[in-house]
Amino acid sequence: MSMSPREVIQAAVNFREPDRIPFFISAHGIIRRQRGMVMEQFYQRPPEEQAGFAVDIIRQYGGDIVLAGLSGTLSVKALGGKVKFRAKGSTDVLEPLITDIAELDKINLDRVKDDFHYQRSLEVSRRIVALMGDEYLVSTLFWGPFTLAGLLIGVEQLMRKCLRDKEAVRALLDFCVELIKVCNEETIGLGMGMGGLAEPTASGDMISRKVFEEFALPYLKKVYDWYRAKKLITTLHICGDITNRLDLIPETGTHVLSLDYKVSMKTAAETLGDKLVIAGNADPVGIIMEGDEEMVRKAYLEIFEQVQGVPYALMGGCSIPGATPLANYEVMRDLAYNTVPHYRH
Repeated sequence: MSMSPREVIQAAVNFREPDRIPFFISAHGIIRRQRGMVMEQFYQRPPEEQAGFAVDIIRQYGGDIVLAGLSGTLSVKALGGKVKFRAKGSTDVLEPLITDIAELDKINLDRVKDDFHYQRSLEVSRRIVALMGDEYLVSTLFWGPFTLAGLLIGVEQLMRKCLRDKEAVRALLDFCVELIKVCNEETIGLGMGMGGLAEPTASGDMISRKVFEEFALPYLKKVYDWYRAKKLITTLHICGDITNRLDLIPETGTHVLSLDYKVSMKTAAETLGDKLVIAGNADPVGIIMEGDEEMVRKAYLEIFEQVQGVPYALMGGCSIPGATPLANYEVMRDLAYNTVPHYRH
C-alpha cells in the first residue's frame, strides 16, 4: 500500500480510486474489553495514556480513522444531566435534562468547557493529533441534532412535540446544533480532519420520511455546513432502515453515509453511488460478533459485489460490539487492505 490512510479516504471522497478500500473500523473497543478496561475508569487515565493506547491500537491492528473528542452523551452530563457508565457498552443518559423547551433559556452552553470529561478529551485529542494527524484522519463522533434533542427532553416527548409543537422542536434543534459546535470547536481547531455524526433517532424505524425531512435533515445540514467550512471530511450513520429516505441524504452535505445492515447496499449504490461514499454494512451482532471468519468474509464479498463501481468504505452495519472476536475484525481489515476498488467514471 503506497497511500497513507488519510490519502485513501481523501481519494475516495473525491471520487478518485484509492489503492485499497477505506477501512473505517477500529479494534479499540475489542482490545479495551479484552484487557478488562471499563470506560469510566479509562476516561480517568492520564491524557498521554489514553492517546498512547489509541495510537498503539491503530498501529498494531490497523484502521484509517482515529476517534477523539467528547462524546455526545457526555455533553449532556457536561450540561448537568445524569449519565450511567456501563461496565460493558456505551454510556447512557438516565433521565431527560429538561421537561420543557423554555428551560433552554436557563442553560449556559459554555459550562460544557468546565466539565472534567470535556477538558480531558481535549488534552487526549491534542496528543492524538500531534502523533497521528499527518498520516491518519482524526475524527470527532457526536450525536446528530435530532438524537441529541431526544436525549435532552426524552425521545417520547420529542416525538409528541414534532406533531404538536413544531416551533418548540425547532428551537430545541437549534440549541442542539449550537451544543455540537461548542463541544467540538476547540477539538477541531487542534487539527482534526474529519467530523462524524450518528443520528439513530432519525431512523426509518422511528420516524417517517416526512418528519425526517422536516426536523432531522435541515439541522444535519447546518452541522455539516459548519464542518465543511472547517475543511473536514464528513460522515453520517443512521441506524435502522432508511431506504425510503436515501435520496434525501446528499442534501445533508455528508461525504460518507454509513448504512445499517437493514439497508440493501445494492439499492444504496444505485441511489447514491454517484453522489457520496457509502459504507457498511454486515450485521454487527449476527455476523460480525457471533459468526465465524468465513461468515464474515462471505458477507463482505457479497457487499463488494453489490457496491461494485461506486465509492465504498468498509464498516459494520452499526457499531461493532467489544465482544467481537479479533479474528473476525482481522478478516474485515485484510479484505479492505487487499482489495483494489474500481469506480465507474
